[in-house]
Amino acid sequence: MISRPLVKYVLTAALRDRLMVTLALMILTGAALAVFMGSASVAEGASFALVFGSGSLRFLGVTGLVLFCCFYIRRAFENKEVEFLLSRPVSRLSFLVSHALAFSLLAFLVAAMVTVVVGVIWRPDMAGLLVWGASLAAEFAMMAVAALFFSMVLSSAAGSALATLGLYALSRMTGTLLGVLGQAPANWFYAVIGSVMKLISMVTPRLDMMGQTTWLVYGVRGSAGMMFLPEAGSYAHAMMVHLGVAGFIAAQGGVFVALLLAASAYDFARRQF
Repeated sequence: MISRPLVKYVLTAALRDRLMVTLALMILTGAALAVFMGSASVAEGASFALVFGSGSLRFLGVTGLVLFCCFYIRRAFENKEVEFLLSRPVSRLSFLVSHALAFSLLAFLVAAMVTVVVGVIWRPDMAGLLVWGASLAAEFAMMAVAALFFSMVLSSAAGSALATLGLYALSRMTGTLLGVLGQAPANWFYAVIGSVMKLISMVTPRLDMMGQTTWLVYGVRGSAGMMFLPEAGSYAHAMMVHLGVAGFIAAQGGVFVALLLAASAYDFARRQF
């Protein structure tokens, strides 16, 4: 099902486009800015720099990864590379799975780069850093596969990138939105909005419960991450409690990637070339 030459082809394209070099420069620049902002802080400068820097580097990493995946797939369609590759002994499912694997490998590399920079510059809690890095890798892999899905469905590279980043923003804000709606006045409007938001939260990844920057400062247990907003999605909170942080990250990443691949395969199988 996985085509090694196709995976190598995608990774070579990332090298050709200097993706890693560009992201490395962006990450180092963002880290330098965070250090400067921390030095200007009146109190808790080191903690402020750590939280601000790790959050900024996470956003830089996912943005660069999503842009590359979306523009690569749309360019492959426009240059007829997809038709050429499918004319070889490569099935459509193998095409999708191989691209998802290649994008996931790039996601792991970017997450490792960010984790190393955060660990070297700010020296955070080591256990928290390891869990945060693993969560970051799962988060980036999910967004890379989401970019693959949207770039397959939408005909515009910019549109697919915006849709993926919109999904990322919604996934990061889901817990906060549910928490606010849980404290909203009791009337029919907020009841309807709350029900709709709960349905949306069941089909989007709960990234707000992953990769919390408090893990870097206080550790996973010290940050009370497993008791994060019980009102904000009871099913997600129950999964976090029963599976633990590592189990929650693995389960959510596996389920969401599988759903996106299934949706991409359904759409790709109906295309006529």
